[in-house]
Amino acid sequence: MALFWRIWMAVVAVNLAVLSIFVILATMQFGNINAGLAADRLTVLANRTAAPFEAAAKLGLPLSTVRNARALLERSRQSDDAILSIDVFDADGRIIHSTADSQQREISADIQETRRAARGAAWHHETFDGFLSGIEIASRGGGSAGGIVITYSNTENVTRVRAVGAELALGAFLIFLVTSGLSAGLLRLGLNPQIGFFDSLEETISDFERAAWRSGGHDLAPAGNADESELKRLLAQAEHNYQKARLDLDGLRVKAT
Repeated sequence: MALFWRIWMAVVAVNLAVLSIFVILATMQFGNINAGLAADRLTVLANRTAAPFEAAAKLGLPLSTVRNARALLERSRQSDDAILSIDVFDADGRIIHSTADSQQREISADIQETRRAARGAAWHHETFDGFLSGIEIASRGGGSAGGIVITYSNTENVTRVRAVGAELALGAFLIFLVTSGLSAGLLRLGLNPQIGFFDSLEETISDFERAAWRSGGHDLAPAGNADESELKRLLAQAEHNYQKARLDLDGLRVKAT
């Protein structure tokens, strides 16, 4: 049965590795899709929120002159409980309107770098604490008069991804149990002749080793009988030749002395 257990353990290890990779990749794919959907939703919200500010910018007015700016931003923020804050900044990155009570006066260097890389398109940036999404506000001349950045909590997204990962892991574990049992049965049926042959070889070798250990190498082993298995005859013949060579060497040593 040693052959069976070795093959079955290899099959189980491969099965476990494949299922683990599947769960990891599927969870990561779901996380990416979920983040993409959140980014698209925030882009739509940012465009809607930026409309009055862009109208003022295209008239050549500074973004700071938009009336009821805080109320406009707050109304957009309340559309989703996961939105932490909405900031409006000018072309130099100075925050001029915000729903947050923080004293931060400029957007971070990471956001500036992401803006430059986006080249006027909607951009997204993930941080440890949340998810940032922003757009540029076009000026009268077609350039950038500033932009809007929405800070979105990723707690709900992380919880959703973890829940999906847990469901996939549970399903994979059940599949692992079923496939492991099936593989054991199929291997036992398919390898039954080979297992019997292998067990017979092990039994023959073990019997020979026990006989050789009991004899202590002092009794000359028989050359093997015709009714014994080929392996047993070969082992017996090898032991016979070994002991004969040992006796010949002892005789030569005695003559030499």
